[in-house]
Amino acid sequence: MSDILKLYHYHRWANEQVIQHLKTLPAVSLQQKLKSVFPTVNAVLVHIYRADYIWLHVLYGETFEQIASQFDQFEKLDGDFEAIEHRMTELDKEFSEFLKEMENPEGPISISHPRLGTLQTTYADVIRHVVNHGTYHRGNITAMLHQMGYKGVPTDYIFFSYES
Repeated sequence: MSDILKLYHYHRWANEQVIQHLKTLPAVSLQQKLKSVFPTVNAVLVHIYRADYIWLHVLYGETFEQIASQFDQFEKLDGDFEAIEHRMTELDKEFSEFLKEMENPEGPISISHPRLGTLQTTYADVIRHVVNHGTYHRGNITAMLHQMGYKGVPTDYIFFSYES
């Protein structure tokens, strides 16, 4: 298994750890309004899913306009934990398939954004970004859970390594 595929597997594993942990909490806590970076835990999950969706479609070679035309689907998820979980699971399968079939993770990719311009990078760097982004926002979820009096769940890479 390539390093980049293993890194994505970590991302998938960590998301699953959080989702399974959230299932043990009262459902109302996922929609509890908080003074935080995001208004609810569900909103963070939708954000993680949305970003992963965007980056997978960037890797497919879609344009910003093509991807942005799909954004309305994310608004329908807010507040529906089961739908969020299902969509994240399906996207993880699609992402994993893409990565398995990728011939050269260090190969170049050109990303164009209407405001930011064009970026010359690699597929592997995009995956590293996806993983880093997810790690950051899983930390938001843990902080939000602490605000509500709940514990988070460990998702550090080393725990993944022990389980692998």
